[in-house]
Amino acid sequence: MISVAATTGLIEAIVAAGGRPEAILRSVGLDRSSLADPHGFIPCAAFTRLLEDAAGSTGDSCFGLHFGEHFSPKNVGPLAYVTLNSPTFAVGFENIVRYHGVHNDGAHISFAIDGKWAYIRQRLTDPTVEAPRQHNEFTAAVGLNMMRLMAGSRWAPADVHFAHPEPEDTSEHHRVFAAPVSFGHVTNAFVVDREFVERPVPAADEQLYPILRRYLDRALKEMPREDHLLSSVRRVIAEVMRDGDLAIGPVASKLAMSPRTLQRRLEEHGTDFRRVAEDTRRRFAINYLRDPKHTLTEIAYLLGYSEVSAFNRAFKRWTASTPSDYRRKSRP
Repeated sequence: MISVAATTGLIEAIVAAGGRPEAILRSVGLDRSSLADPHGFIPCAAFTRLLEDAAGSTGDSCFGLHFGEHFSPKNVGPLAYVTLNSPTFAVGFENIVRYHGVHNDGAHISFAIDGKWAYIRQRLTDPTVEAPRQHNEFTAAVGLNMMRLMAGSRWAPADVHFAHPEPEDTSEHHRVFAAPVSFGHVTNAFVVDREFVERPVPAADEQLYPILRRYLDRALKEMPREDHLLSSVRRVIAEVMRDGDLAIGPVASKLAMSPRTLQRRLEEHGTDFRRVAEDTRRRFAINYLRDPKHTLTEIAYLLGYSEVSAFNRAFKRWTASTPSDYRRKSRP
C-alpha cells in the first residue's frame, strides 16, 4: 500500500496535461473518493498503473517525471520532516530506509557506501507491476526535490540510475536531474559523493528531530505486522482461475484453511473474497491486454471465462471500456 498523500495534486496534474481524471481513475478501479483522505492508503500497484494510464491518456510520456518535479516532499508528512531535520545527510538517508514503510510498503529502499560513492537505491516490490517507468521517475523526481530542500536548489547527484529501459527521448530526464542518467539497471538509484553524505544538514532543527523520531518509531510499532495473506490469495486465484471455478472453496483448500476462516481473515484486511478475486482478474486482464501476442479469446480463457462475451461484460464493468477499446488506447 502507498499513502494517499502521494497523490496530492495528481488530479490537477492530469487535468493540466489534458487528461480526464475520472476515466483514468476508473481504469484502475479507483474514484475521487479513494483519494479524499490524505491519511488513507491505496494499493501501490494501483498508484503505479494510475501514473502509467495518465501518461498514456495525456500523451505525456514523461508524466510521472513531470508530476514528481512539481511535487512537494512535505506532502508526505513526518517522513519528510524527520529527513529534513536529520543531523547529517547520511542519517537522513538512513531515516528514509527505516521509516519508508510508514508511507509506502510497496517499495524497498537501501542506503550503502562503497569506496568514494554512496548509493541510495529503490525498487518496487509488487510482482504484479510490470510497467513501472512512471512510478520510478516520479519517485526519483520527488527524491531530488527532497535533497534540494536539504542541500540547496542547485544540488544534483553524481549519477542517476533507472531500472526500466531507456525511452526514446531522455532530454527531460537530463533537464530535471542536471546529471548523467542511465537506464536498465537492477535498481533505481542516486549516486552521491561519500564526502557529501557525511556533511551536516544546514537547516536541521536539533530540537524537533528527536520528537519526529519518537513519533515515527511509535507509528512503526503500531503498524500491523506484514501479512502475506493477500498476496498468497492472489497467487492461488491466478492458479485456479484458468479452470473457471473461481470459488472460495478451492482457493481456501490450497491455502490449507476452511472457506469460513479465509473469509474471516480477508475481512480483517478490510475486504472479502469476491473483491479480491475480481481485482486479481482485472489486474491480469490489463496486463494481458498490454501484450499484443494474446488474442481476446486467449485472454478470456486465461482468466477463466468460457466465452469472450462474458469477459467483455466483466471488463466493461471494471473499467467502463471494452477490452478492444482499452487495448487500442493503451498502445504506445
